[in-house]
Amino acid sequence: MLGSTLPDMSKQKRKQTAKRHKREKAARAAVRDTGISPSLAMLIGSMERFAPYLTLSNDPDAAIAAAAERQRQAMDAIVAATAQADVFDVLEAVRIRGLMTDPDTYRESEHGADVSMFELLALILISRGTRTATTSNGEDPGPAEVLGALQVQLQDLMDAGQMLNLFTSDRGEPLHRVSFGTRLREVAVRNAIYPHMLDDTLTALFDGQAIETACRSALGCTVNEIRRVFAGLQQLVINALGGRFEALEEWRQILDRTNGEVADLASQEIDQARALLAQVSARPGSNATHTPEAIAAMSGLGLDVVQVVLDLFSTPMTARSPADVVQEFFEGTSPLRTRPLVATPDGQYALVHQALMTPAIRERVEDVLRGDKNAWNVYSKHRGTYLEGEAARLIATHMPGSVQYLGFEYFVPASADETNPASFTKLVEGDGLLILDDVAVIIEAKAVALRPRSRTGDPLRLRQDLRRIITDAAEQADRLRRRILDDKGLRLRDETWLDLSAVREVHTVAVSLEDLSGIATVTSELVVSGLLNTDDLPWTVSIHDLRIINELVDRPAELLLYLRRRTEPGTTRCFHAVDELDFFLHFLAAQLYVEPDPDAVQRELPQLGEPPTKNKRRYREQGLELISSRTDPLDAWYFYQQGIRTTQANKPRMKADPDLLLMIDDLARRGDPGWFAMTAALLNFDTASQHRCAVAGPRLAAQTRADGLPHSLAMPAGTRRGDSVLFIWATTTPGLPTAASLQRLHDYTTAKKHQLQLDRALGFLYDHRTGGLLDTYYDNRSPEPDPALDSLGTQIGLKGPEAFQSAPPARRPRKR
Repeated sequence: MLGSTLPDMSKQKRKQTAKRHKREKAARAAVRDTGISPSLAMLIGSMERFAPYLTLSNDPDAAIAAAAERQRQAMDAIVAATAQADVFDVLEAVRIRGLMTDPDTYRESEHGADVSMFELLALILISRGTRTATTSNGEDPGPAEVLGALQVQLQDLMDAGQMLNLFTSDRGEPLHRVSFGTRLREVAVRNAIYPHMLDDTLTALFDGQAIETACRSALGCTVNEIRRVFAGLQQLVINALGGRFEALEEWRQILDRTNGEVADLASQEIDQARALLAQVSARPGSNATHTPEAIAAMSGLGLDVVQVVLDLFSTPMTARSPADVVQEFFEGTSPLRTRPLVATPDGQYALVHQALMTPAIRERVEDVLRGDKNAWNVYSKHRGTYLEGEAARLIATHMPGSVQYLGFEYFVPASADETNPASFTKLVEGDGLLILDDVAVIIEAKAVALRPRSRTGDPLRLRQDLRRIITDAAEQADRLRRRILDDKGLRLRDETWLDLSAVREVHTVAVSLEDLSGIATVTSELVVSGLLNTDDLPWTVSIHDLRIINELVDRPAELLLYLRRRTEPGTTRCFHAVDELDFFLHFLAAQLYVEPDPDAVQRELPQLGEPPTKNKRRYREQGLELISSRTDPLDAWYFYQQGIRTTQANKPRMKADPDLLLMIDDLARRGDPGWFAMTAALLNFDTASQHRCAVAGPRLAAQTRADGLPHSLAMPAGTRRGDSVLFIWATTTPGLPTAASLQRLHDYTTAKKHQLQLDRALGFLYDHRTGGLLDTYYDNRSPEPDPALDSLGTQIGLKGPEAFQSAPPARRPRKR
């Protein structure tokens, strides 16, 4: 049979995977030996490719020399390979090849650096100062020949440049790892935001009469006109490319009709075939550049406006040393970042890469607006209002029924002498406050951007910008947090008192317009650098990542649990990721859990008993986990939603016990007091405990039906006083009114919570006849001495805390 002659592809694939894992393990060992932070090694990319450099890390001078020599060789090879070719023939050939990537098989983890490598190639080529060949030996290499020579050299050039950055960076600088990661991301990462989201943000920021007037005053055009010029230029490129593909398809049809024998065609058909073949084989660069007049005609705008846009966003072809261009690129400086068009010496314009266009708009426009004080004031106020409102909208989606306060002012003490809220004299502003049950979420919106020098990793500028974006947000949020927890409310500007005495849990979300991936994901580094303290760590996230997470979250408990997990001080010490979305997708996969120190837990919660030996072992064995790129399934889902991908792709979802998710959804629908905080606590358990919680009520009801007696179950959990919880399941008593059973649940839940001195407790009352949930009782009073509750515990015959050997475990990473 034919099948018997084919190799076992699954077995072959397993062997290949095993070999790759072996090579990667060796490379990781090399990383450990160098003392390089694993998070930095992750930022670099494939450790297997970098192993030859990393093995030299004990001799930094040798590593630097090796990387510099390889960079020089790769750059010289690229210059030589393209010297006899037209600049735009090469760029278009490479770009067309990129367009051939199948969206159904695209993987960001495999193709993520393609655009940055293309940008580097463009910078090298336009440094000629002319589009024509710089040398000639009588031969005229086609684009295909050039592509073959470029593929390996571009990757080697990128690798060597990144290694030089690593080994030449100042490791004595406290912000070393953060600044290196910032520069590395500036060099290697493009397409950090889904295009449709970027378009939506530009619309929200720049549409509207007042903003358009400000832009026209400062720039000479509006952002809408900029987008139309870009769209017109892109359409010209598409039309030219489409014509080539249509000609190719007609040529194939001719070959099909004649079985490849073109000589059998009639004379007029031969002429047609020759014309088609000429169109197919024409140099790709012949349609790459376009005149302002053509762009104006395609965009439907006046030539004067089009020229203003082209001048704003174009980089001239200026003769420069390729070595200087390459060095600047790896230092984090590229003119194409904000000027993604190329202006040729003969007055035409070319689009470098479509992925560079839209991301350049906001940064370039804001840079020009800053030069016009009036225009900037109008825009910056609008930008701040938008960010505050959008952040609150996204978070409130998963806090249904929450009370919201946006852009409010309140009083804080101006000095340590002011201890009574009624005497506070300093008026400050809060961006956003959302309250649901006893949970408060503070929103601090920071619309300021990283300056160009900060993007290069300059420690001084980066520290200044991070202080404006992250530190200020954390300090302002902590100021509000202290008033909520210490004063139990806020005195607002109008002298009214906002009572917040019911709040037991406060979280801070610091939202930025800036993509801070590689910075906000290393909270522990920011603490070490003095930019944050561990008292109340904020979740720092870009508005675009927040939007994606908002769309991925299926239930409120998921968002609250992520806030709890993500802001744990140990999270970024135990997990390293390049991207916020990698953290969140790791969380959805039930992996983002830090094993608590059992001794610390016992000191905080001795009433829960001696921690088992296995907990101590897990804590000791807990190592640093590198979260590799997890966004491929997310990309696939978005591409399918946008119609880019034809193969259906499922949305990434939370991995949890299905029965528990049904229980959580039911509690959310009921909306009983405490449902928000306690459903997140249920979701925090490991899979076995989740199932135990989900089936506890119906099982107790079955026991009551069998023996006619009421049954109950108590389950305490927590790692410290502030997150300690108690769950109680109880059944109605046959022959007694439901009200009596509910009172029994109230008494038992209150007394048991008091006995164990836990922070929150939730009791469930199940109908013994149907096994269905009848009611819940929530107690979130702060634990404190209470003789009346002591007496109640004695009266109902509570067992002592020793009955609990240990708390059930929270969700732990599965063994791999």
